[in-house]
Amino acid sequence: MPEGPPEPASEDASEDASEDASEDATATEPRPQPHAMVRVIRPNGAVILLGLLCALAVVESIAAFLEYRERLDEHDWDAVGRALAEHTDEPVIVASEWLGPSARMHLAQTRSWDSLAYPDLRSFPRFWLLTHARERPWHAAMRAELEELPRPELLAIHHIGELTLREYHQDVGVERFSLLDSIREVRTARGRCTGSHGQWRCKDGRVALQTVEVDYRPRRCLAVELDDGVMAEVELGEVELGDRIRGHVGFGDFNARLRADPSARLELMIDGAVVGRWVFSDDQGWAAFAIATPPGRHELGLRVGTSVAGTWQRSGHEPSPTDSLCVELRGFDEGGRQP
Repeated sequence: MPEGPPEPASEDASEDASEDASEDATATEPRPQPHAMVRVIRPNGAVILLGLLCALAVVESIAAFLEYRERLDEHDWDAVGRALAEHTDEPVIVASEWLGPSARMHLAQTRSWDSLAYPDLRSFPRFWLLTHARERPWHAAMRAELEELPRPELLAIHHIGELTLREYHQDVGVERFSLLDSIREVRTARGRCTGSHGQWRCKDGRVALQTVEVDYRPRRCLAVELDDGVMAEVELGEVELGDRIRGHVGFGDFNARLRADPSARLELMIDGAVVGRWVFSDDQGWAAFAIATPPGRHELGLRVGTSVAGTWQRSGHEPSPTDSLCVELRGFDEGGRQP
């Protein structure tokens, strides 16, 4: 029996044949090769990135050196010394942060407590500010030292090489006394503290005249380090009061403050009567206080202490190290000015 005509190929078979032909054609075409730069970077990307960062660091270091390199020489310091020769009793405050070490090496006036660890600018009718020639003296930290005082009167500007020396005058009250120069006796509830020359040992700790870093600035003050809740009673005896007492309280030892969270308590007594009480937390920085006083000679006393001593460590509460409570106060005759 004769066979019929061949059946046409199915659609599926045609598609398979087309795909096979396409694959064969693709297989015969050469794959494009990546650029030579890509072949170099791809396996070494981390190394190249590290090299670029190092190169950038070198460039920045060179730029910083050229910008901030020391341009001062001995002639500049000698000229500043001559300008201050007739003003040895006036403080010279270094208002440029990075200039301080060099200034204290060359100028004796910058090493005094008034120039280095002053409580504020209120005690200085005349003073000097020393800066680099390109810096402004009244930055935020210096403005804070004025507290509520107006900007002092600028008397003169001395441009000396890479240094600028500014002379100021301000109308401030007359200082009558300072706590740091007037302490007669220190005691606690457990008895009189022993010692002299600004160092007192108590049964509950110690009290001393020293320089404490408060809020990242040095302050000359009475440092109190006593047990929990113990108050130091500081007797000044009879002193000459003006019309106002002003003072400051702050805490030193940053690490101890982080692990203790103390508060300061302060009481001021005139002729045996309490005339003022204050409480300060450890995050208030260099906190100021003030109170009006009767002029004349009066018995003055101070009670001061902290709510908690010691620090919290991993093992629990430890009595040491402890925070240092820093206190200073002075009496002024301000002629009726408001605080």
